[in-house]
Amino acid sequence: ASLAATALAYAPRLPAMLATISLMDRLGRRSLLLRFIPLMALSHLALAASLLHMASASSALPAAAAVVALCGYGVAFSLSLGPIPNILTSELFPMRARAAAMSVSLAAQFVCNTAVGAGFPALRASLGSGG
Repeated sequence: ASLAATALAYAPRLPAMLATISLMDRLGRRSLLLRFIPLMALSHLALAASLLHMASASSALPAAAAVVALCGYGVAFSLSLGPIPNILTSELFPMRARAAAMSVSLAAQFVCNTAVGAGFPALRASLGSGG
């Protein structure tokens, strides 16, 4: 069930990333940020509310609401803050340094994502799963 929920939570992100390509040029970064960052906040609030009710609920509704909130956050992130580091890196550096700057930027993103992914199991073990 956990793997299916993870796949379901990531499934809407691919169309959102593809939509970002055209929306970024048409609407601009600022407009996308102003529209989708509030949706990210609402998704966080919905996730928190569903997690609060998950322990006491006898139905699967809070768990389904949590997956929907994660999907909403993923889509909103893909349409707003997700592509910004790569776009800014490619715009900030001159053409002669752009390839090296993009390489360093992507390497830093991968290292940070790996650190979070590797550290999460230890953090979860020390804090408990909450259930």
